[in-house]
Amino acid sequence: MFHRVMEASALTEGAMEVVAIERKRWLIVWPTGDEPRAYRALCPHNESSLVEASFDGRNIVCPHHAWRFEGTSGACVSGQRCDPVRAFPLKIEDGGIFVDVPEKKKREAVASV
Repeated sequence: MFHRVMEASALTEGAMEVVAIERKRWLIVWPTGDEPRAYRALCPHNESSLVEASFDGRNIVCPHHAWRFEGTSGACVSGQRCDPVRAFPLKIEDGGIFVDVPEKKKREAVASV
């Protein structure tokens, strides 16, 4: 389900913004010379928060261990080998930036017999 997270005019090329969707944090980055991207704000090697990460227009830098992740793909480009930062579909429509995140799974009550 797509969620409107911010006005498109609030994001500039080479910048990163942190947004919240359903009480979770997401990074909206616009790599220099490319298109805006959306990533879950969790470092993939130990799920540390990337809310305080820096972005130099090319790479997201984890504030905890200085690992670097490519802004265009989320791939780990320095530090130990690890999975990429998890990316999610992003679209720009009607002046807004929208991110497609999985819907929360509702727990179904299980009747005990």
